[in-house]
Formats: sequence, structure tokens, C-alpha cells
Amino acid sequence: MKRWLLPLTLGLAHGVADGAAGLLLGRLPRALDLGAVALLVLLYNLLAFGAQPVVGLLTDHLRRPRLVALGALGLLAAGLLLGPLSPPVAVAVMGLGSAAFHVAGGALALCATPGKAAGAGLFAAPGVLGLALGGYLAVTTAAPAWPFLALLALLAPAVAALADPALPYAVAADAEPAFERHDLIMLVLLAGIALRSLVWSTLQYVFAARLDVLVLLALAALIGKVLGGFVADRVGWRRWTLLALGGAAAVLTAGQGSLPLTLLGMALLQSATPAALAATLRLLPRQPATAAGLGLGLAIAAGGLPLMLGAGGGLANPWALTALALAAGAAYWAALTLLRGRPGRRAGATAGVT
Repeated sequence: MKRWLLPLTLGLAHGVADGAAGLLLGRLPRALDLGAVALLVLLYNLLAFGAQPVVGLLTDHLRRPRLVALGALGLLAAGLLLGPLSPPVAVAVMGLGSAAFHVAGGALALCATPGKAAGAGLFAAPGVLGLALGGYLAVTTAAPAWPFLALLALLAPAVAALADPALPYAVAADAEPAFERHDLIMLVLLAGIALRSLVWSTLQYVFAARLDVLVLLALAALIGKVLGGFVADRVGWRRWTLLALGGAAAVLTAGQGSLPLTLLGMALLQSATPAALAATLRLLPRQPATAAGLGLGLAIAAGGLPLMLGAGGGLANPWALTALALAAGAAYWAALTLLRGRPGRRAGATAGVT
């Protein structure tokens, strides 16, 4: 039970951190015109998601993910406090804090449960719900910032007090060629994450004016991520991602116009996330923060790029969503198959990939 305590605590902090970001971003239209708001949201996304691999590399170089996670919580609190004074500075600080917490918290959660997808699911799951709830409160109420500040202040000592997991930085690195099949596996895996993220982003686009539905979608994503990690460990990462994404494609197509089926499709879609994160760590075993940054940041940002370029209307077709989900499944299958057959792996190192 002790090994689950760290990813669970970090997951709660993740939910609060993303909730703080949602609150800050949701308040922007009250203070700025829509053009300025769009630019600041773009800035946040570039920093919070696009910058994660760079922040991950720096975190791995420092070899102190817990210290980076605690510093990130401080930046998130500072972003909330700066919101009324200078929205652009607040958004920049919040974006950097979010990037740092995702990579450092993700690294600790992944290392706490090595070879398991469930720890990644516990960490990743609360984030999307926190972001949706924070945005919902900002738009529909005059919710103050102090509850988020208080929760951040309570969670920081909890994160600091828990024992460090075994970190991989002391292990000597083997010499590797500049480019090998490892890199191909990574590219295919990140493509699968990006395609799955594109389906999620498209569904958010469809329900952009329905904040209540967005919160329900986020709740379905949370449930899918938590359960998906445990189920993937039980039946095999590759087998579960194929079943989950194939099922999501079928349900999203059959469920057009049906909110319950859409929620089920969302849960299935997001249930592939933990296995993807665990597989990314397996490809970068000595760089857990970089692995978290690639899986939680860069690939997700790439998945949202088509919508930012104005492709939302065409992708909202149920058959387009089905095709994207199936393409994501094919990418996962290819990446996990290559990972399972990767030469020179340690005995038992791919037990979860079956």
C-alpha cells in the first residue's frame, strides 16, 4: 500500500495544480479582450505543455524531481496571487509551474511503481478534472483563489514528507548508437498519444459551450485513467490499449447524440494513458522526468495543434473521431509490439506489454 501513497498524493496535487490553472485562465475574459485572452491561453499551452520536455531534461540533469515538484507548487501559488496584478506575468508563471510539476511529479509517480501503469494513472487522472472544475468555477461563480492556495499549502508538506522512490540516476548508462530502434518506438508511441489527445481535444471543441458536459467528460477521463492503469497491468498493456481504443472508436461512433455513450467512449479513450506513460518510461529508464514530459506534454500539445489551426469542424464528425481512435490504437500496437521485442532487454522488463 505504501508504494501507492506517493502517486496518489501527487495525483491530488496534480488535480489542485490544474484546478488553479483553470481558475486563472477562466478569469481572463473578465479583465481582457478576447484577442488578448487567446494569446495568453496560447502562451500557457506553449509553456505548460510544449516546454515539458525541456523542463524534464533539466529535472533529470539536477536529479532532484521532488525539489522541482515543490518549487513548481510554489510557482503555481505565485501565479494565482499575481493574477489580479498582471495577467500576462501570472499566466507565464503558472505555465512554467505547471510544466515543472507535470514532469517532476510524473517522474516520482512513475518511479514509485516501476513496471506498472497504475501509478501513472493515479498521477495523471485528477489533472483533467481539476482543470475543468477550475475553469467551471471561474466562469460560473466568483470563486476566490484562497481555497486553491490553501490546498497547495497543505499538499506541499505532504509531498515533501513522503519517502523518495528508488530513482534511476545512479545507474550507469550503456553506450547506445545515435539512432536505433528505440527512437522509432518512441516516435510511434508519441504519435499514438498525440492522436488520442486529438480525439479528446475535438470532443472538448464540440462541447465548448456546455461547461456542465465538459466537467462530466473530465470525470469520465479521470475514471478511465485510474481504472485503465490497473486493468492494463492485469491483462497486459498492449492488449488493453487495443481493446480500449477499439472500444472507444465503436462507442463514439454509435453514441453520437448520446451523452452516456460519449462518456463511456471518453473513459475508454483515456484508459490507454497510463500504459502509454509506463511504456515511455521503459524507453527512457534513466530519464523519468523527460519521459513524463514527452508523454504528458509534447505529444498532448501536438494532438491539440490541428484544432488550434482551425481543423475542429471537420474532425468533429463521428467517423473522423473513429478513424483517429483506430489510428491511435494502431500506433500503440506497433510501439508496444516493437518494445516487447526490443533486443537486449532485461529479463522480465516487458512483462506488462503482452
